[in-house]
Amino acid sequence: MATYKGINGFGIQYLDSDPANPNIGEVWYNNTSKALKGTTAGGAAAGTWSSGGTLNSSYPYTGGAGTQGAALSFGGYPNIATSESYDGTSWTETNDLNTARYQLGGSGAYTAAIAVGGQPSTATETFNGTSWTSVGSLLTARGRSGITGDSSSALCAGGFSNPGTYRDINEKYNGSSWSEVGNLNTPRANQGSAGTSTAALTISGNAGPGRTVNVEQWDGSSWTEINNVNRSRDNAGSGGTVTTALYFGGEPAGENTEYFDGTSWSELANLATDRYQISRGNVGTAELGICIGGTGPAGPNPILTATEEWVLPDVVIKTVSDS
Repeated sequence: MATYKGINGFGIQYLDSDPANPNIGEVWYNNTSKALKGTTAGGAAAGTWSSGGTLNSSYPYTGGAGTQGAALSFGGYPNIATSESYDGTSWTETNDLNTARYQLGGSGAYTAAIAVGGQPSTATETFNGTSWTSVGSLLTARGRSGITGDSSSALCAGGFSNPGTYRDINEKYNGSSWSEVGNLNTPRANQGSAGTSTAALTISGNAGPGRTVNVEQWDGSSWTEINNVNRSRDNAGSGGTVTTALYFGGEPAGENTEYFDGTSWSELANLATDRYQISRGNVGTAELGICIGGTGPAGPNPILTATEEWVLPDVVIKTVSDS
């Protein structure tokens, strides 16, 4: 009978613990757990959510920006100016927004973040890693929009204006002022967003009346409808790019996570806590996502301070057999 060494040219290692950074295809015997183990490719299906740090303040309808290891949460209901920063472990209060508001959106890296609009507001502010600065105002006041880009170049798509108007308006920021560019095909608000000012996604949301599964992609000049999400919802979390994106939580599927591979959407591991009204904006990535705050499912509408972190591993350790 052929042996592992005969087939592969080397014997199985006996280790007291699993290797810290194994490569795909490695096999070893764990002396402690008495199990034969090996690795396979990770990928989207292997993604998982885990608990992160707790916000100091609990407000719904906040904006968000940054990455899993350097994130921001700002604003909130009713007309809050509070801003907090996340270092991958804990949240710390930072300098407040200049304009208190809620239902605003955000995007960009921690040191180049942008906070846009709100209900009701045209205000735009940029963050330099320390403080917020008021810059050029939106041409049309609205909240609940999809925001992508950063403090030097951003996009504000759709949104909601009182009384009861769902917008298809799309504005682009050039670092100092906003101008109208190609409109969305479907007016909407409370949607997800991912990407930059030149390559963006606007995801699901409320098309008034009713939620839509529709997803549109921006190529720098116009929007094109692409493959839909599997479940329509709004007030969800989102982040990533036009080739790899996450869309998670929201109403009514408050725990659901969907992953976009550049072509289609797949349902993956659920959030640990059902939630909606999650910090709005393009926050984190499809590989290292972050879900900030929100409102929970139990009554009467508890406001959450919990953070969850998404990890999409390249390599997964699996037990081949137990001794």
